[in-house]
Amino acid sequence: MDTNKMRAVALAMKKSAKRELGVLFVMVIFGIAVAVIAVPLILAISLLPEWAWWALIAVGVVWMVFGETIAAGVRAYRGVRP
Repeated sequence: MDTNKMRAVALAMKKSAKRELGVLFVMVIFGIAVAVIAVPLILAISLLPEWAWWALIAVGVVWMVFGETIAAGVRAYRGVRP
């Protein structure tokens, strides 16, 4: 291989590696933040009584079905124009 080709390959790899390491760094920070939030939440949820699970599932289903409608109602109540 030619020396110029090797330099071009090394330069392209260096640029790509910088970008990938930056993404990795952001994802590690994001993962740590999610873990800090999720662990206490999971521990608190594990202390819930059995009947509370059904209430949480029902609220989740209602939110999945009517989430946009609920959000539009909250925006209208606050006076925010879409």
